[in-house]
Amino acid sequence: MIINKEEIFVLLNEYYLRGIREVTVEYPLYQTSLFTLNLHNFKIENMIETKELNDLKRRFGRSEFLRRDLPDYHDLLDAFLSSGVLKFENHQEIEENFNLLNSSIKDRTIYVKPVFLGLDTNIAYYRVISRRIRDSFRYVISEIVIEEIDARIHSKYSGKMLHELENLPYHTVLGEFANGSTKDCRKAKNAMNEIYYLLNKKDAYRTGGRTETRDKEVRDREIIMEYKKFSDEINAEIVILTADKDMIFHAQAQQLSSMYYKLPHRIDAESVEPAVIPNMIYDLTLIFGIIRVNNTVLLSEWRGKEAEDYFGERLKIYNVDSETAKDINICRGAAHEFS
Repeated sequence: MIINKEEIFVLLNEYYLRGIREVTVEYPLYQTSLFTLNLHNFKIENMIETKELNDLKRRFGRSEFLRRDLPDYHDLLDAFLSSGVLKFENHQEIEENFNLLNSSIKDRTIYVKPVFLGLDTNIAYYRVISRRIRDSFRYVISEIVIEEIDARIHSKYSGKMLHELENLPYHTVLGEFANGSTKDCRKAKNAMNEIYYLLNKKDAYRTGGRTETRDKEVRDREIIMEYKKFSDEINAEIVILTADKDMIFHAQAQQLSSMYYKLPHRIDAESVEPAVIPNMIYDLTLIFGIIRVNNTVLLSEWRGKEAEDYFGERLKIYNVDSETAKDINICRGAAHEFS
């Protein structure tokens, strides 16, 4: 059964109604629990340790492809960060900067020109705009940023790759991955969803053109130069959002303002806001490919998956039971009635 991410609540409610107050989130291909989620107080407990998850990747990653595609602790951290569960290390500083920016825009004590937020590529990967920034800003996106993300959407599971996956536990489900996107490609598609959100929901401007260089530092400087040119052409102030400290220096060199998002190195989240749970389960399933919530298996790739499923942030319940399917359909009918 294909569901959108908000319908994850129906699945969790089913467990709660059956008297189950705690669900275990597992990665079946390692046969290991990642963490438990208390459905009563939304506390996250029994989080897997960095070494344990990375050791499991080394144990099962016997080939170059598996070492590249199987998830590690960094992937788990990315899912918690992009979903909004985990805070950036300097989140208080970021909030203060946005408060200052908002007040400065309103009373024009600092910015007398229109203000645009310009994105670095990593900000799209961490879904910062759609999932963290609630204020109404204007946005501009470098064509090089879009190109960097788009260039990573190219790798699909081949027959040979699926054959290598067959040596892993719980491999029988993985036939669903045939011609599906590999891990890096799935991450890039999630970042492209952020670009889609900005262009179609926030009416972001696109600036610049394609680049010929493959050198990261050269590309970074070119991104800043595109934002600088946009700033000069329309007489606007550009504030660069980035999780790359070097980009701060590149921005300063062109006299552009910036905000730095400092990445955490470990998952330090004791609880989760209920509203963020769908993002957490969706991003985790997207990056890992397959997740099991208690007895329910969720897939981010399946036979017949379309581009609209990515844009709609949908998952597949591989083994949906009749009661859960019934409740999901009832909720869909109610939503349609009031839409």
